[in-house]
Amino acid sequence: MKRTPALPHLQLDALREVANIASAHAATALGQLTNRRIMITVPELAVASAEEIPTLLGYKDQPVVVVAMHLLGDVTGSLVFLMAGAKAQQLSALLLRRPTPEDGTLDALARSSLTETANIIGGAYAGVLATLMSRVVMISVPALGIEPPDGLLKRLRATGADANTGLCIETKLTCDGELGEFGGHMLLLPNPAALRSILDALQVGG
Repeated sequence: MKRTPALPHLQLDALREVANIASAHAATALGQLTNRRIMITVPELAVASAEEIPTLLGYKDQPVVVVAMHLLGDVTGSLVFLMAGAKAQQLSALLLRRPTPEDGTLDALARSSLTETANIIGGAYAGVLATLMSRVVMISVPALGIEPPDGLLKRLRATGADANTGLCIETKLTCDGELGEFGGHMLLLPNPAALRSILDALQVGG
């Protein structure tokens, strides 16, 4: 990600800390679920307009695994987890302790494992925001699809989500005993008033 951040460094640093805390919580939960030591890191974070996000992440017009969740409660917007198809297949095989399918498909069990992974990561973000803001923040039941993210983002906006700015959080997951990383991205797309509330709660409202 190379997009010049649209927010001051102080605000970006505060949001990065939120991402780091949420990732630590999610890694703990996934570790308990799989009985393996899992690490999730946030090497890069950037802010971009919703229209720029697919190009920024290198996913434009490319089918990827997307898991979408709505933010509910006192903070509204959307959370979207994205992974390239090959990485998603490898991660689901790891979680299910079975070989990566040679035909590159994701069966119902694989999709369920990826949906639960996104649900855990999304829930961690909602939990951290709720704690920091002393507000009610929840997520909806996640929905998984395999498609270019361009169409998904357009549909989210068409359903009333008016988020103009998205926080793009690179997410790298590693597991003890496994070579390589499983990279993806979490998109936090808060509605404008919700973004203002988040920054105010972090005491970095420029």
